Amino acid sequence: MMRKLPPLNSLRSFDAIARNGSISKAALELKVSSSAVSQQVSILEDWMGVKFLKRTSNKTSLTREGVEFANEINSVFDTLEKNIFHTQKKVNHNEIKLSIIPSLATRWLINRLPIYSALYPDYSVMVEASFDLVDFTKKELTIAIRSGAGSYSGCQSEKLFDEYITPVCSPEYWKKNKTSLVEIGACSLLADHTFGKDETNLNWTSWIAREGIIPSTKIQPIQFYTDSNLTIQACINGEGFMLGRSILINEELRKGGLIEPFKEKQVSDWPYYIVYHSINDPLRGALRSFIEWLKREAAKTPGIVR
Repeated sequence: MMRKLPPLNSLRSFDAIARNGSISKAALELKVSSSAVSQQVSILEDWMGVKFLKRTSNKTSLTREGVEFANEINSVFDTLEKNIFHTQKKVNHNEIKLSIIPSLATRWLINRLPIYSALYPDYSVMVEASFDLVDFTKKELTIAIRSGAGSYSGCQSEKLFDEYITPVCSPEYWKKNKTSLVEIGACSLLADHTFGKDETNLNWTSWIAREGIIPSTKIQPIQFYTDSNLTIQACINGEGFMLGRSILINEELRKGGLIEPFKEKQVSDWPYYIVYHSINDPLRGALRSFIEWLKREAAKTPGIVR
C-alpha cells in the first residue's frame, strides 16, 4: 500500500524554516534560493490543506498549526537521523577511521600500525591527524585519541596512558647553558600550546610552582608553538628548554637528540584517552580489535606512568 506522504523536499524546507526562524536562513542551510524554499512550503500547504506560515512584507512566522506540525516533523527527523547514523555505523565493521592529534600520530602510532595490519589483515585503518574535538554524528569517524580531561559528551572514553612532564633540552644546549631549576627562567624557554591550559602542569609557570620553586627570573617563554612536533624539533635544534611529554620525546631521548637534565618529573594533568561514540558500545568487529590492540601497545610503551 502506497504511503500518503507529502513531497520530502517540502517537509525538509518547512523543517528548515521552523528551526532557523526565517526563509533566508533556511535557504542558506539547504543551499537553494529563498524563492525555492517558499515554493516548497506552498506545495506542502496545498497538499495538506493547512496554512503553516504567516507571510508579511518584512517577516515570516509560523501559524499555530505550523508550530504544532514543526514540533512533530522535528521529532520525526531527529529519529530518522539517529537511525540512519546507527545503520551507517553498523554497516562496515572492518574499517577503522581514526582521528588522532598529529604529534601522537607521528611519534607513537605510525611505527606501530604495521603491527596491527599484520595481526588483522582483513581490517583497514584510515588516520586523520587533527586537533579538533570530534562530532561523531557529523563526521565519518570511528574512534579518536585525544589528550585532555577525558570527559566527552555522548561518548565513551578509556584512558590509554599517563605520561611524565619534565624539562628537556639538546645535549649541545645543556653544555652551553648548564643551570638549575631556580635559574631556568634566565634560559630560553619553548612553550607548547598544543595541549592544556595555563593552570595545568603543561605550562612552565605551573610546573615550576608545583615543584615548590621560586625562580630567580620570571618564567617567560620566548618561542611558542601550536604543534608539539615543532616544539620538539626546535628543542632538538638547540633553541632552548621545553617541557617534554615522555611519550612524545621517548624516541629522541633514546637517540640522544634530547636529554633530561633534572630528576624532577610530574605526571601530566592531561592523559591520553581513547574516545568513541556511545552507540558503538558494546564494542564489536574492527573497533573492538583496534582498541584492544591500542591498549596492548600502550602497556609496553616506554615513558608511560606505571
